[in-house]
Amino acid sequence: MKIYNKKGLIWGVFWTIGGLFCLYRDIVDPHDFLPQQIKSVILSVLLLAMGVTGFVRAFSKRATIEDKTEERDERNKLVRLKGDAMVGNILFYVQMALMLAGVLAYAVTKKLVFGYLFLICGLNVSLCFILSIIFAVYYEKHV
Repeated sequence: MKIYNKKGLIWGVFWTIGGLFCLYRDIVDPHDFLPQQIKSVILSVLLLAMGVTGFVRAFSKRATIEDKTEERDERNKLVRLKGDAMVGNILFYVQMALMLAGVLAYAVTKKLVFGYLFLICGLNVSLCFILSIIFAVYYEKHV
């Protein structure tokens, strides 16, 4: 058997091992709370199905061609690019809100944990600003 999609094979093995581990854990050490146990089993089966599907598709020449075509499709790249940009923007604003909440909570309660919340979120926001400037300069020169 020839492996046509090595990356798909690695991901398939990874997801299969993860699914088997979760399923084993669910059988050996089940939860006392029934809805949590059902959720864990469903997640395990889903991971196992994804792994087996990826593993099997790695050996199919036609499936590998479909996967590569899907990966190289310009529309999919644009959707992924826009989605990643939107996630970045949302996370930036969440960090700003948490930073503001940390400042306000520290000002009201004088508890150090809220000061650390402000400090960590402030460092993340500062890093976002610095990286956006670096990437803007880089892409201005190279695009």
